[in-house]
Amino acid sequence: MINHKVPPQSIEGEMSVLGAILVDNQCIHKVRHHISADDFYREPHRLIYSACLDLAKDKAPIDMITMVDLLRHNGSLNQVGGAAYLATLIDYVPTAANVLHYAKIVHEQALKRRMLSAAMRMIDMAHDEHCDLQDAISESRSLMADISGSAHSASAGDIYTLEQRVERYIKYVSQVGSLRFRTGFGEIDNAIRGVAPGEVMTIIAYSGTFKSALLQNLLQGNAERTGLRQLMCSLEMPVEKCVEREVQIQCGLEGRAVEDAFRDKLWKDLYATLLRRKSDKVLVCDRPRLSVEKVSAYIDIARAKHGELGGVGIDYLGLMAAEGRTLFDKVSALSADLKGMAKEQNIPVVLLGQVHRGFAQSKGIEIEMDAAKGGGDIEAGADYMLGLWAKDDKLFAKLLKNRNGPVGQRWEIDIDRDTLTFRGTLPFNEQDQEPEPSHVQRYGRADLPKW
Repeated sequence: MINHKVPPQSIEGEMSVLGAILVDNQCIHKVRHHISADDFYREPHRLIYSACLDLAKDKAPIDMITMVDLLRHNGSLNQVGGAAYLATLIDYVPTAANVLHYAKIVHEQALKRRMLSAAMRMIDMAHDEHCDLQDAISESRSLMADISGSAHSASAGDIYTLEQRVERYIKYVSQVGSLRFRTGFGEIDNAIRGVAPGEVMTIIAYSGTFKSALLQNLLQGNAERTGLRQLMCSLEMPVEKCVEREVQIQCGLEGRAVEDAFRDKLWKDLYATLLRRKSDKVLVCDRPRLSVEKVSAYIDIARAKHGELGGVGIDYLGLMAAEGRTLFDKVSALSADLKGMAKEQNIPVVLLGQVHRGFAQSKGIEIEMDAAKGGGDIEAGADYMLGLWAKDDKLFAKLLKNRNGPVGQRWEIDIDRDTLTFRGTLPFNEQDQEPEPSHVQRYGRADLPKW
């Protein structure tokens, strides 16, 4: 049973903060980065503090005269208790020296109230028989993340001097080498130096260019090289199809041969090969319509149950859940949130995306940055972008964005189409890209090579 107590608060702390500001106007600059108007429990105190912030913004003095005038103008003078209550605040605090101490108390009590509110929301969801459990867990995590984020107030420790920056970089360099996600393509890895924790590599491609198979190759290769677990969020393919492709890639079989081997119960040797190739280090989540919050939740779950992760792959952006009225709005939100998630989780993220349908007709075969389906905001959240396109039974890749160096490098991709194995890169032949208007005109979703 819930004990209906008065919510956490400190009226004395609130009065002390406001009184200190009225006594010494410099106090507003000391506390405004630590507390907000919403941190105050009493509504009159929220109104008074907001008025103090408004006056400070206008570089006006904060005293009885200016406060009374502003509050009267806002129509809230009577709500706060009039000039008499402002005078009470001035008399309440003997010195303004301890204003940061009182501000900390006010902020901590506000956080406790938010925790209580979040807990009540979780209780309501737990009692709701129609509430989806995973949605409830995701919302609960988001509520706690908001509280955790608001618990960190701006401080001098967030600003780094040259000496501190160099110290951080020395530590970063000593660790990042073993933690970078590498594609396994030597020339591509040399160009981008791998995807470091907190970075995002986005791969955009036409349908039918093996992008899902590429992601599985990348994750499996990185697991084999590093020994770290990888998490694949497969929003498009069910886990059964992921297994078939995994066996194709790791064991060198065609898809039909994999199905036949498992049907005839001849799979034990294949399973042994998967173990030898570290496929047990790859985790797959095939839940559809994942939001960024849910992807982050699954990262937490995977780490808690299986240990540290070396990378996360998402197949693909267009199937993720996000708020927004248009595709552009959704892509913009997802791009920014995925980058934020990569930084918060300190993990490399590889994201797949498609190109918009009109690109082939308007731009030709070779892929460009603005080909991404949903708008150019995909670029904003990516540290690296790789584009894939196919022509004349050949597969090509182009480096579209590179935070660590130049862009525009192009390669032919060496792939075994029967086993979906990406074997490396070949030199790019300009002659392969001679314009063929009639072919370009026919090159559409229905006319992609049937591999």
